[in-house]
Amino acid sequence: MLADFLMDKLKLPLDQVMDLIDFGSVQIDGRQYRNPQGALAVDQQITVHLPWLGVHRSYEISSQRILYQDPYLLAYDKEAGIPSQQTPADGYNNLFAAAVRFLAATSSKPYVAMHHRLDRETSGVMIFALDRAVNARLGSAFEQRKVSKDYLAWVKGSPPNDCWVVSEDIGRSAGRYVCCPRGTGKSAETTFHVCRRESDHTLVWAQPRTGRTHQIRLHLQRCGYPIIGDRLYGGPPAARLLLHAFRLSLIHPLTQSPLLLVAPVPPDWPDVCLPYDLRANG
Repeated sequence: MLADFLMDKLKLPLDQVMDLIDFGSVQIDGRQYRNPQGALAVDQQITVHLPWLGVHRSYEISSQRILYQDPYLLAYDKEAGIPSQQTPADGYNNLFAAAVRFLAATSSKPYVAMHHRLDRETSGVMIFALDRAVNARLGSAFEQRKVSKDYLAWVKGSPPNDCWVVSEDIGRSAGRYVCCPRGTGKSAETTFHVCRRESDHTLVWAQPRTGRTHQIRLHLQRCGYPIIGDRLYGGPPAARLLLHAFRLSLIHPLTQSPLLLVAPVPPDWPDVCLPYDLRANG
């Protein structure tokens, strides 16, 4: 069985092996596997991703950061530094797993489904489906681009225009996401508006029409205005990535009522002056 196999290969005691399995650090054929009694086949690939900080369960969601909740949907203001979903070494300290645990306090079998993600270092609005009856409709709304997303970012430099659009594809090269010519990657389009100009940095409002990985970060880098704190894409150093998913608007998949979800600007950010379009209705 899996636990016995890992004890032999890793030379660890049973309690440590069980902790690694429960923590989500063990994969079989590329998928996390949490059954220590599971039988193994000779052709299976078993991978153990040892957590850098050890098996440490520290993250739970805060009820004060819940932006909206009903029997069908949960919206949350994700903290910077928290993954949206499990990582190869850690299946516990992420927003999705924490939402399941939070709901398990009032439901024996909570249902949670996720249709969009934020980067680990990005803060702001995320929404989950809590009922199978609305899950497909919520997924369709994202796929059909009926969910409007507004982000705020402090960037290095001062763009010459107050509004512009970037329509470069997102692809991968040498294991990294990159901008590439149209037709050579996944289509991506972002509209940018200047909200506030300082001497050497600018507050930008970003409206992504598509939802590609690192889209806003890459499009701003491509324009020569990397986000402050974005070490991956050449941004100047900062305590955190200054990218925030400020607002999400959609039609409720069951009631068909408009739903506007706003995550307040983080208190550790520089001063923010929002344009009327962002202040209105939230």
